[in-house]
Amino acid sequence: MLALNIKKKKHGDAFELKDINVEISPSQITLLLGHNGAGKTTIIKSLFGLMDYEGSLCLDDILVNYNSSKGINYLKNNISYISDENALFDYLTPKEYFSLIEKTFNKVDHRMLENFIKIFELERYLNIPIINLSHGNKKKTEIISQLFKKSKYIVFDEPTNGLDPDMVIILRETLKILKNTGRGILLSTHHLSFGEELYDNLIILRNGKLKLNSTRDEIRKRYGDYSLEKIYQEVNEEYYMQVKEILNELHDRDHKENRVSKKI
Repeated sequence: MLALNIKKKKHGDAFELKDINVEISPSQITLLLGHNGAGKTTIIKSLFGLMDYEGSLCLDDILVNYNSSKGINYLKNNISYISDENALFDYLTPKEYFSLIEKTFNKVDHRMLENFIKIFELERYLNIPIINLSHGNKKKTEIISQLFKKSKYIVFDEPTNGLDPDMVIILRETLKILKNTGRGILLSTHHLSFGEELYDNLIILRNGKLKLNSTRDEIRKRYGDYSLEKIYQEVNEEYYMQVKEILNELHDRDHKENRVSKKI
């Protein structure tokens, strides 16, 4: 199990993350939801030691030391990270980048690499510099580069951004297979429909506060057959009530203005 505990982490000048616990278990998908700026990416970057925080990270019962090269290497060899930002080397080709990954990490699966290149339709772009690829093909390159590393755990931060409908469907089915082969997955996305049928555990954040952290079974007992969108709205009820009041006010004002203009 991968267990991150953030006791305290300042999120710029906006708010503070406090008492956040994120667990990723083998053969399970933990879905992380929240509005822009809720703290999702801060949590992910904290996990990888890219941001300082007060707390701890345990990887398979081993406390990770971010200040040692051994600790960082242990993280890199056991966790794959598909970032929302372009983390590629732009002047390499995808083929060269995959070769670099093979040389850098301990465990890679060549057969898996070949299969993902075919599934994500990247064959014809293998020898084109990454800087010249479309956003979607850059995203495919990054996804493939992390999936064939054979990591125990995989972290996805907005993986569907830039992907066409075919690739979104393929990625969703790929996540199911990865889960069934024992991988633990943390998925952060804004696309509720993408995460709907995937998650085993659900975490919802708002302004750095943990609004929900429950298993699918616990959620089913509490919310019945509610859709993920409905659950998200229920958890953030106060916010959506405010939004509804504003929209109703806009509607009423527009309706009055139309009535006046018709009289004129």
